[in-house]
Amino acid sequence: MSRNNLQLYIHLVFVTKHRDFMIMENVELKLHKFLREKMEDLEIIPLMINGMPDHLHILLKMPAKITVSYIAQQLKGTSSRFMNELSGNQRIFEWSRGYGAFTVSKKDVTMISNYIKNQKEHHKSGTLNQDFEQV
Repeated sequence: MSRNNLQLYIHLVFVTKHRDFMIMENVELKLHKFLREKMEDLEIIPLMINGMPDHLHILLKMPAKITVSYIAQQLKGTSSRFMNELSGNQRIFEWSRGYGAFTVSKKDVTMISNYIKNQKEHHKSGTLNQDFEQV
């Protein structure tokens, strides 16, 4: 094979510190847009972003040249600063120290994307995948 063919899909989950409800409707889409732009800067392909007031799910396709921990560090750090800038630099927004990272097979990308897309409905109806929600 003369070229690389990489299909590296990751489902990331970030939780706000103390699971505080910090991602309110008025900033949610701004945060998603910011994260998409940051991922594109890192040569990551964002596939789906959604969440709840206390956590965020991201499905992405990553390049081989960076690690999952670097991606999480970059996305959490820059988005935390972004959220605090939106609040007038009050330094009230923080992510928890950890994160969830789950490998996704190419054949499951659509299923995971739909799970993330429908986060609010899953939480409302109680049809959650506990593996993804217990971070």
